Amino acid sequence: MDIDEYRQLRHLAEQSEDAWLGRLADAAEAEGTAGSVSLEEMAAQLHTHHA
Repeated sequence: MDIDEYRQLRHLAEQSEDAWLGRLADAAEAEGTAGSVSLEEMAAQLHTHHA
């Protein structure tokens, strides 16, 4: 494998990852915010759990 092939494969991998993350974000957005917690609430829960 030469450097050009490596770069092409790396580019394809990055595109695939971006598409996958986009689909995850779309799915999460479609679920809405019901039942979710803020980062601050999550941090507080973790802090009290580990205290």
